[in-house]
Amino acid sequence: MIRKSLLLDEELVGQIAILSQKDDRDFSSSLRHALRIGLLALQNPELTAAEIKDILEARAEKAAGLVKELALEDL
Repeated sequence: MIRKSLLLDEELVGQIAILSQKDDRDFSSSLRHALRIGLLALQNPELTAAEIKDILEARAEKAAGLVKELALEDL
């Protein structure tokens, strides 16, 4: 992982600090997560941030083996 220094205004730092407490993450992890969602939102303007978070969560659950494919006969 590359380390960089950057300047953030106090309001943004406060928002990330609150996000880190809500999501039970450290500050750096919260900043990386918010940045990832922001970059994905720029690349996919038709999706909301909530939809992007849901997609990322679903991918993580699938990777962890917590979900299975739905079969038509199960409907």
